[in-house]
Amino acid sequence: MICVMDETFMGVKHGINGRVRLSAYRYRSVLVVLLLPSLLLIGVFSYYPAVRSLIGGFYQWNGFSAPVYAGISQFKQYLQSPNFSTEVKNIAVLTGGSILISLVSQFTAAEIVTRMPRRSGAIAKYVLILPIVLPPLVLIEVWAYLLQPGSGLIDHILGAVGLSQPSWLADSHLALISILLVGFPWISNLGFLIFLGGLQNLPKDVLDAARLDGVSAIRRVFTIDIPLLLPQFRIVVILSGINAVQNFVPILLLTNGGPGTATLVPGLDMYQSAFQNDQYGYGMAIGTLLFVAMLIFTLVVMRALRTRTT
Repeated sequence: MICVMDETFMGVKHGINGRVRLSAYRYRSVLVVLLLPSLLLIGVFSYYPAVRSLIGGFYQWNGFSAPVYAGISQFKQYLQSPNFSTEVKNIAVLTGGSILISLVSQFTAAEIVTRMPRRSGAIAKYVLILPIVLPPLVLIEVWAYLLQPGSGLIDHILGAVGLSQPSWLADSHLALISILLVGFPWISNLGFLIFLGGLQNLPKDVLDAARLDGVSAIRRVFTIDIPLLLPQFRIVVILSGINAVQNFVPILLLTNGGPGTATLVPGLDMYQSAFQNDQYGYGMAIGTLLFVAMLIFTLVVMRALRTRTT
């Protein structure tokens, strides 16, 4: 009797295990079927253009005739171009300024919102986040009006208080600074949300211990908040740097690289070479160099701002 029961139990157990394995197999099959269209679209519209661009830098191509292999000649042509040093200087200023602005303004705003009373802090958070949904072109057009020489709002305000009215975008010494002004006060950005999320999830026991020890608000920022938020700082630095290198749209719409080459950057040079001068291979070469530069920048920041554990 016992043997029969054991055999029956083992049969039921094997049956259940078989059904579980079959269900898991079917589940994985359904996942593959559901993910396949997304993976194909990502591969076609994201990875293929990126790989094609990396390869295209080694070919001369005008977009119509057959590509001609050119080796590294187009890379050398760009590195030896008369505007290369100017573009490097401009993009270094924009990248450094963008990173500094993002870290100071967005981290400060996140600290203030975190320390506000709960209800007013929630209202301030939504007010600061709301501009993120605005199309970037609208923001650029608004700043084009604000910085308009003579008739812009900023010049009107300066004139009303008796100050000089500079030609913001037409002055070669002020044009690059004017580009950095776009988006002032630079809070409504992803970095603000990253810092805010990090501050709201700091360990409660650490904050309670600091409060019992009488740590001041300023000291807490430098001894507790910043060290514990190094991963967030790393992400914001990388995203801000990459965005500064990739986003040449404000320059294209406001100055088009001028006056002269005062605001010319590699991204804009790549765009003009490919889509205005039909030098697609040369533009891809510039894009490849930008990719390498951003990759090195990311690796350096990841190593410099890595979390140190003891």
